[in-house]
Amino acid sequence: MTLSLVDRPLHFEALGAGPDGAWRPPRQFRFLDRVGTVPLSDSELLQTSLYLPLAVQESAGTHEVVGVVHPDFLARSPIRADGRWGHFYMPIALRCLPFRRAGQATGGGNSKLEIATELDADDDAVLLPLFGENGRPHQDLASVVSLLDRLETGKARLASAAASLVAADLLVPLISTNAANALAGDVKLLVIDPRRLRRLTSARTVALAADGFLPLDLATAFVLSSRLWASHLAPAPSTDDAAQIAIVDPPSFGQHAQGTFAIELRIDDSSLFSFDTFAQSGTPFVNPGC
Repeated sequence: MTLSLVDRPLHFEALGAGPDGAWRPPRQFRFLDRVGTVPLSDSELLQTSLYLPLAVQESAGTHEVVGVVHPDFLARSPIRADGRWGHFYMPIALRCLPFRRAGQATGGGNSKLEIATELDADDDAVLLPLFGENGRPHQDLASVVSLLDRLETGKARLASAAASLVAADLLVPLISTNAANALAGDVKLLVIDPRRLRRLTSARTVALAADGFLPLDLATAFVLSSRLWASHLAPAPSTDDAAQIAIVDPPSFGQHAQGTFAIELRIDDSSLFSFDTFAQSGTPFVNPGC
């Protein structure tokens, strides 16, 4: 058996600008094997890591942080027996279905929206209008558009953080340890290698946090969510000698960290400033900046 992320992709069409039309927000999610992964925003990174395994999905030279929702990849299915979502948190991308962004959001309008045309036909969800009588998006659709805009902004931040983890050589491919459940060739998911993370030096850690702590938050979320993969899925083992865990001797930690910051620290042994001496000098103070 070969595991593919998407068994049969959902079909999306561009959302027209006409005044007619309706849509149904899904209440059952038995179609997750047709979704495979969902993109994530930085604002939902830690919440999602509690319920879904996270990975970096490689595509055309880009690195997108995703939550994996295909049941065959998970230790526990995210949906209940009745098809409803079974976790306390649902990612933004799933909440916005049947809509998604066709491209980078440019703000306002719905020209870049796409709608899935074949979500569960027997779904019992309520029917909602796409547009109001004034021709503008109905309030429910407007709320979805706002969420999708927020998702696009957060996706870009996570993509930058993922690129930092790639540059730090902390990510490896996800593999199957069971030949009977091998991953399909189109499954290109990167996950944290715990051994590489543990050998991260103090200087490289500082470099990762140079522009903010999101790369470190992302690495932490990867580790936290790793327990949620199916038992036969794991990071590819490191083959290089550098993957050996670096052990720092606590007594020599100060010497190990010395030189990380180019700051000279010493005790100030000069005499204290005397205001009385200054007042008695009679020399007027002139601010050269004035």
